[in-house]
Amino acid sequence: MRTFYIFKIKEEYVSLTKNNPYHLFKMLSYIYKLDVKDLSVGVELFNKITENFNPKEMDINLFKNYRENYFYTKFKNVHQINNAFKREETKLTIRKKFLLLESTVVHPIFLNDLAKYKNLFFCDFKNIDYFWLDKLFV
Repeated sequence: MRTFYIFKIKEEYVSLTKNNPYHLFKMLSYIYKLDVKDLSVGVELFNKITENFNPKEMDINLFKNYRENYFYTKFKNVHQINNAFKREETKLTIRKKFLLLESTVVHPIFLNDLAKYKNLFFCDFKNIDYFWLDKLFV
């Protein structure tokens, strides 16, 4: 199972890191691995790099798109697809500062909905994997 943290990056950082996302990943990885005593510095840096999501709007849009899907479930801000036929188990948790996507497949169904949003940067800190979502759909 892969776990991706999804961040909405501010426009000025997008223009700086679009062609070389390694530096953005290193900054976010640094914040992710910070010790508790350095947390205030990490929060300040994180807020400079990222924008907030609108969790309520995103939650409603996902629910409207998938409420008829037999394999879809929702509880609070967690949306899940459990499709035994495609062997897909995907969970998308919506938060104000980031999204958390956990999936057993390479191309989870929620990526199609997330592609509507601009400047989304995916990070898998455990497997050292990162990408811009719009580069995936080129």
